[in-house]
Amino acid sequence: MAESNVIAPVFRGANWGIADDIFTWINNSYFSSKNIEVRENARGISLSKKLVAWTTTTGRINVIVKATSSMYVAFWTSWACYKCVSWTWSAVSTGLSTNGISWAVFNDYIYWCSASKLYKVSVSDMENNASVTPTEVTSLNSASYHPLLVSMWDMYIGNGEKLSKVDVSNVFSDIFTLEKGWVIQKLNDLGWAIRVVTQSALGNSNIYLWDWVSDVPDETIPLIWYVTYQTQIYNGYPYIVTNRWLGILDGYKIYQLKKCDDFSDIDNWIGVYNERLVIAWTKGVYSWWSKNKNYNEVLSYDYELTETWASVTCIYSDGINLFVAWKTSSAYWIDVLSDSVYNTTGELVTRGYYANSLKEIKDWILAGIGYSALKSWESIEIQYAVDGWNFTTLRTLTPTTDTIANFTEDLFVREQFQYIQFKIILNWNWTTTPSFYALDFIFNNNVKR
Repeated sequence: MAESNVIAPVFRGANWGIADDIFTWINNSYFSSKNIEVRENARGISLSKKLVAWTTTTGRINVIVKATSSMYVAFWTSWACYKCVSWTWSAVSTGLSTNGISWAVFNDYIYWCSASKLYKVSVSDMENNASVTPTEVTSLNSASYHPLLVSMWDMYIGNGEKLSKVDVSNVFSDIFTLEKGWVIQKLNDLGWAIRVVTQSALGNSNIYLWDWVSDVPDETIPLIWYVTYQTQIYNGYPYIVTNRWLGILDGYKIYQLKKCDDFSDIDNWIGVYNERLVIAWTKGVYSWWSKNKNYNEVLSYDYELTETWASVTCIYSDGINLFVAWKTSSAYWIDVLSDSVYNTTGELVTRGYYANSLKEIKDWILAGIGYSALKSWESIEIQYAVDGWNFTTLRTLTPTTDTIANFTEDLFVREQFQYIQFKIILNWNWTTTPSFYALDFIFNNNVKR
């Protein structure tokens, strides 16, 4: 009889992402996280910046747009809207009673669509008045959603089965018509073509590519049995969020990047912020990106809403600020991401690690805890759970108990188990964050020789 030590790295490095599930994973992945920045710190994880409540509204915010360098406009479901000029919000009345669905800023006007009409109001009127009178531009083909896209010198409109446009002279015209039953849901400017995302009455989706000049689309890419909820250009590529996965269009081929069953809740909630693709998912904002070119892009949960029982209605970023609108059963708010305040706490849960089923676990030892020296009020808690049971605290690191960085101590767990998980909890010091970058474990096996 001999004893053998087996060493396994549980957490290393600074570019980890969420695994598909507890036992389906790639290297450098974990089971779940919340309010954790997994790529900002060059060595490991830290707390993410905090979403803070910015303003309350009287209705669900569907879209936020930047109309001028100093004015944001947020539109909600009863054709009323809010404007933010120099960081002060105020309501603006439009005098209309039907719901607004999509919005764009083009040629010094703010355009928006209802289910059957296209309207516009001048940017200057919106900025300088508490009440505006929109102009009806034209009637549209009936559809639940009319996407708008400003590209080249024109504004393009998903007009049911038609692609239409408004040119710089504010003249409306149709460009081409799709097969009957296919409705345009999203438009993207790829730089070399416009991508037209459509959906049929059966729930299928197609992607059409159009070159701005042809009478018909140039290429059709089918998405069989998937409903495309949102698309976004990121790093020069169009990303696709369906009700089942996150994917990317490379040339004329679609690649699935990440299984995301919970994306079934997504509506108008994808954008780009701070060099990352941001996606609203369940109760907060996730991101897809890589800090280091040597690592793959991964998904992580970065920003939790200020209200626990809320759900996101839209996100928007102008490249500088990130806004997240949300609703509960009785309230509507807009959060903005702070540039200086960190979340009060964050956590990362590892995927499940199996013990060797052919060997009896004698005892298991945690070792190799690596972290930066803790400041006042900061702490790091290490927990473990076996076979899906509740987590138990192994050790809490504080400035009082641990005065140096790179602390290492053996922590024993004398339990037999099929698999084990770890949870790393970081707590804050108002404007600072602890950093954690290494966690290994060693367990002893009784091995028959």
